[in-house]
This record gives sequence, C-alpha cells and structure tokens, in this order.
Amino acid sequence: MSATQSPKTGGPAAAQAMHQHPQAPKTGGAGRLLLKVLLLGSPFLAILITYFVFDPFRVLYHYQRFEGPLVAIANRDYISTQTYLNTYERRPYSSFILGNSRTMGYLTRDWAKLTGDSLSFHYDASSESLYGIWQKLLFLEQHHAALKNVLIICDHELLKKVDDYDSHLLRKDPRTTGASTFAFQLSFVKAYFSNTFFYQYLYQRATGKFTPELEEILEGRRVAYDPTTNDLTLPDVEQEIKRDSLGFYTKNDRLKRARKPSVFKAVIGAEQLRQLVAIRNVFARHNTNFQFVVSPLYYQQHLNPADISILQRTFGASHIHDFSGTNEFTSQNGNYYEDSHYRPKVGREILRRIYSAPSDSASIRP
Repeated sequence: MSATQSPKTGGPAAAQAMHQHPQAPKTGGAGRLLLKVLLLGSPFLAILITYFVFDPFRVLYHYQRFEGPLVAIANRDYISTQTYLNTYERRPYSSFILGNSRTMGYLTRDWAKLTGDSLSFHYDASSESLYGIWQKLLFLEQHHAALKNVLIICDHELLKKVDDYDSHLLRKDPRTTGASTFAFQLSFVKAYFSNTFFYQYLYQRATGKFTPELEEILEGRRVAYDPTTNDLTLPDVEQEIKRDSLGFYTKNDRLKRARKPSVFKAVIGAEQLRQLVAIRNVFARHNTNFQFVVSPLYYQQHLNPADISILQRTFGASHIHDFSGTNEFTSQNGNYYEDSHYRPKVGREILRRIYSAPSDSASIRP
C-alpha cells in the first residue's frame, strides 16, 4: 500500500496526518450570529456614541461655566454643586440662598444689599427637598463655608420630601449625599434612550427648531446662569414682558387657570422634624443669621397652620415668613412668569420686608 494512500483507505499515513492536523471546528454559525448581533447593535452603539460626544445633560465632563445654551433640560442640583466647586476656593462664599426653582425670584445682588455680604451664592435645585437642603448644608460645612447668612425658600412640596428622587433631572448630586456616582450617571444614559429622547434632541441640534412636542422635553427658553453667583434668570422672558406685557399675559394660558384658595394638608411628620432639627443644629454651630420664606404660590394655597407652628417652634417665629395664601403678591398675574414661578420683583419686595423688620433673634446660638 502506498504511503500517499488517501485517508479514505484508512492507511497508517492517513491516520498520522489526521492526528497531526485535527479538523478546525465549524464556526460559520457562530460567525453569522456575531455578525447579526453587531448589525443589530450598531444603531444602539451609534446613538450611545452621540451621548458621549454631545453630553446633552452636561454631567459627563467638567464645565467651568454653564451659561451657554442648554438644549436638554439640565439637572440644576448638579449645576449648582459644580458651579460652587468651580469657584469657592477663590471666592469663599459665606451667604447662601437655598430652595427649589422658585428661588429664581431672589437674586444674590438684591440680597447682598440687605445682608452686607457680597460673597453670596445661589445654591438651589429643581424640586428641592428638605433632605436636599440638609445635605447641602452638611456639604458646605465639609468645605469649610462660613454660613454667615442663609435664606431658605420653601413650600409644602419641599417640606414633604425627605429622601432622594429617582428622576435623572431631580436626583441629588452624589457629591453632596454620598450616593452612587455610577447610578447617577446611568440614570442620564437611560433618560437619553427613553421615549426616543435622543431623536428629539438630535433633531433639534440638527435643525435648531423647537416643535410643540419638543417644548415638553427640551428647554426652549434662554436660561442664563451666572458663573459666579449661580443666579438663574430668564432674560428673554423678562424682555418680552417689558416689550409687550399685555401681549405676554394675554397669551399665557397657564395664568388663565382659575385660582381656588385652599389649605394644604399638613406634611411635617417625624422624619421631617428630625431633618429640620438637624438643619437647626447646623445653624447653631455657625451662629447663622437665617430666614425661611414660604413662597407666595399662584394658586393661593396656604401652608398648613400646623406646619407653620412646627417651623416657628423649631426655629423661632421671627425667622419664619409666611407669604402663602391670598395676598397682594398672589392676586396679581403680573408677578408671575407662569403658574409655578414668580418674578424677581416679588423677591425684592419680600427681602425688603424681611431684612428691614426688627428681629428678636438674628441667629441661633449653640
């Protein structure tokens, strides 16, 4: 039998060759599967790349300033914290305005004229919570802030909330709470893919157009952020009111809704009281001159008297200034941008009343 005998003959040479050169496993099926996965996953990867390239919520990379156009509605808690960290070493802030987005009615330049402290910082957050204010005060302590003056703008929603939010827009910056940074960042990635937000965002970037649908999820107004004080203003809206106030308020459907004066249910329970006492203790450690303002809401709801009473017993009646309910501020549409936010002219008058009035006790001493 020849040494070159075909393997079919089963000769010794064939057996040796088969031993030395085993057959390669069949990979055609696995390769096709991998190709399909790549083809199916490529759109996802492409969209994910746009997230990392554009950073639509401005939470991925370091920004020294946030006053540029923000197409995607931003996490105000993150912006406020980052702006503070960007500036506090060269400007050792000692006075702070805390609260939710209604604090836009209180500008640091107006407040500084009354406190005499130009080192004022606007440390607010969208839908701020009692928990968020407490954690911010502890964060400021950790960064050796003097806490000479503190102004807290509150309402029943703020007093009710004593933990963090799940929403990417409202959750606290993990640098203030010690929460997971990964979970914080992941919430923004999920939001980018949720309800085809990425498509709406990329469409606006490409066309520069805001459709009625886009106005619900993207920021169409020009929002100005002061890179030093972190004051937030709406310059275009103010200009529109000055140019044609009658036209602005005539077409403002949100200010045509009927007011129904009422009283909110009491919201301060055991956990709220615990956090309020913790806030009071921070003020005591720093001999802080602090004031609470209960916001004048468009719909004229009163903060519950039981909650007012607890605030007064905890902090002293002279520190609690209740402008909720029906009053000269809430009865005039011209005091509001819409049914949620009042204008700085309201804040200026409230500040004047608070800081020009005599106080029995300017601060709580340890």
